[in-house]
Amino acid sequence: MITIHVDRCSACGLCVKNCHEYSLALVEGTVQVDRTLCDDCAQCIAICPQHALSWDGVPPTAFDRSLLPSSDQLLELFKERHSIRVFKKVPIKRALLEEIANTGAYAPTHNHLFKVIIVDDPSLISQLSDFVLSINRRIYHLVYSNRLVAGLANLLGYRDEFRKAQPKIEKALSRGSAFSSTPTALMIVVGKKNISLAEASAQYALANMMYYAQIRGVGTCLWGNAPIFLDKDRVVRRQLGIAPSERIYGALYMGLPAIKFANKVNGKTLPIQWNATG
Repeated sequence: MITIHVDRCSACGLCVKNCHEYSLALVEGTVQVDRTLCDDCAQCIAICPQHALSWDGVPPTAFDRSLLPSSDQLLELFKERHSIRVFKKVPIKRALLEEIANTGAYAPTHNHLFKVIIVDDPSLISQLSDFVLSINRRIYHLVYSNRLVAGLANLLGYRDEFRKAQPKIEKALSRGSAFSSTPTALMIVVGKKNISLAEASAQYALANMMYYAQIRGVGTCLWGNAPIFLDKDRVVRRQLGIAPSERIYGALYMGLPAIKFANKVNGKTLPIQWNATG
């Protein structure tokens, strides 16, 4: 929560002018915050030259721009990142897992009420894998053994998606696990229901976690079907401690990489379209 230190405030008004939620006001030379409007983005803390605002009373510090990466360093990080699906059977220290999770707090977001559930209990990871595998088994028999469903998928334009998913599901069923290699930790982003853009916001938080994990030597992979499968099951929600007012918005699985990518993929770009003309 935003903390205001009245004794340090010079009433310059920078925080008021910068507040996009219009939750700050200068009243008789003192900044006041309307808690009903504030979304805790903390930009007021970042802009105050007097350090008159803080988060939960923890004082801010000035940026050390000498620590910022160069454009070449950042691009190298982007090109090095690949989803890791094969892990060593070595646990990750909890202190490092907490570091990784907390980087999500600095992501751009429309939902400032996220929390991260960290699962590093091998037995619970195994149970969640078995649960997802059982869902895959039901999907496989429903979709790939039913001509009517397959025909409907074609009609709706999902033929290619179903075709690509089939060997993945078959492989998972044959190996008896939802994962190619058992991860040593899961990070599940949970937040209050009925907050707009929360799912997109969660992906930004997960991106921060992925890149920080990468430079700390931890491999990660987005767990795309976790929000779909895990969130709907009462037993799983109880195991994870998810309240009825909450839902899963995104997840990662991770571990120390058992493989190492060696080459940058150069020349890969996105199609770019400039302003339309005519």
